Amino acid sequence: MPICLSIQSLVVAGHVGHGASAFALAAEGVEVWPLPTVLLSGHAATPGVQGERFTGPQIAALGQGLAAASALPQIDAVLTGYLGSFDVALETAQLLAQIRAAHPHVPILVDPVLGDDGQLYLPPVMIGTYQRDLLPLAMIVTPNVDELAWLTGLPVKTLPQIAAAAQALCAQGPRVVHVTSVPAPRKLGILTATAQGTWLSVAPKTPHKINGAGDFVAALLLAEYLKGTAPQAAAARATAATGALATEAMRLGRDTLPVVAARALWQAQRHYSHSPQAL
Repeated sequence: MPICLSIQSLVVAGHVGHGASAFALAAEGVEVWPLPTVLLSGHAATPGVQGERFTGPQIAALGQGLAAASALPQIDAVLTGYLGSFDVALETAQLLAQIRAAHPHVPILVDPVLGDDGQLYLPPVMIGTYQRDLLPLAMIVTPNVDELAWLTGLPVKTLPQIAAAAQALCAQGPRVVHVTSVPAPRKLGILTATAQGTWLSVAPKTPHKINGAGDFVAALLLAEYLKGTAPQAAAARATAATGALATEAMRLGRDTLPVVAARALWQAQRHYSHSPQAL
């Protein structure tokens, strides 16, 4: 069973951050070592949310503890999600570099969580931190459409523009770029770019925003990579699974994905995914 170090948010209630990704990875046969960047009562938009945001020195100390225990060479994959601050991002990059030195071919998936719907969640300096310190270490990157625009400085208004920006980001080092939340008529999907081509996978769009969907998608994409699944097929499976879960979340009246309750649904649905469209 491969071991994945997962560096992202942890919430008490709901399935976002580790709550969305850890179970998904475990269900796909991946052991998860969770390293939280924040500990909150619920996702950030939850009324009255309370909790703690960890600092760069705290992240560095956890990394030092892993190194002292000779744990870094045991890590088979790394997933990063919401980092939350400039100093946490820098210390995360330092830890990723240490892991890469101990395990040169370790797959690192960086989900550059910066914002969506045209709004940055974090200070603009974080864009440069990802460009300079984190993306060069990544094998797989999973920005949404807005994050793709911020990271590349390119227009992303049309599907051809999104594809061109994804290829531009891929040319900077990552082997695979999966752009999430790509709009299509009454659908939403993932655009996948590699040196071999560009593909689009879509599923029906739900009428309301579901929190944590990006965290779940990143986890499935990494799990599929570890199985040796081709990137475009991995995207098709992740899109189908997430679409089924989002529909179930709407039926249940939830604003996060029922990752645990509907495990059988999403694991079955990903095997019925449609072939991705080559662009």
